[in-house]
Amino acid sequence: MGSWDPNKAIQMKATQVVLSKHEPCLWIGEVQLSQPYAESAWFKFIKRLRGSYIWEGTGPHHDRCCVYDEMNVINGVYCHPLGHWIEETGHTDEMKYTTGFYLGVAHQKAMHFSR
Repeated sequence: MGSWDPNKAIQMKATQVVLSKHEPCLWIGEVQLSQPYAESAWFKFIKRLRGSYIWEGTGPHHDRCCVYDEMNVINGVYCHPLGHWIEETGHTDEMKYTTGFYLGVAHQKAMHFSR
């Protein structure tokens, strides 16, 4: 996709405008793949912060692999399963984000769910 060059990376877009930096947001990126989808696609998420790139995880053992699975095709579009940012510790810290999200919306008496 970008051949590990952050300047060629697929730019992701937020699916919504968040009201607070504590509120999570789903980011999406679109990639056109040629058929047949026989090869695995290896990738990582990166953040650009004040002109610098921050790679997720701590090395190649945190690379992600996308293997085509027909079960992930929805209305003719292949949807790669959601991925959480991998911290430098090698963990996703999902509990931290989930707790932060819950505490951020609890006072709003709102409910969040996903399939």
